Amino acid sequence: MTPYKKGYLKELEVKRILKRNRKFHTVFRAASTHSPFDIIAISNSRILFLQVKSGRFNLKKELKKLKEIKVPNCAEKQLWSIGKHWKIIDC
Repeated sequence: MTPYKKGYLKELEVKRILKRNRKFHTVFRAASTHSPFDIIAISNSRILFLQVKSGRFNLKKELKKLKEIKVPNCAEKQLWSIGKHWKIIDC
């Protein structure tokens, strides 16, 4: 399986998790690999921007990059990484 396919499948898994949660009325995947966020979820009161990571990556570098991105006050940024379990880090 290619790294792209592995990442794509993990992004779909996160999308399913968020939809099952039912806190967000709209959840979609940003199809462009050049986007800083992979998943965007929208509820009546908040917006969630997610970066999904699987495999090896530089955590400090990714967090620094995400923290530099400005978002509205009603928005949150998170990094979700998968090892044995999902780990969610607020940015």
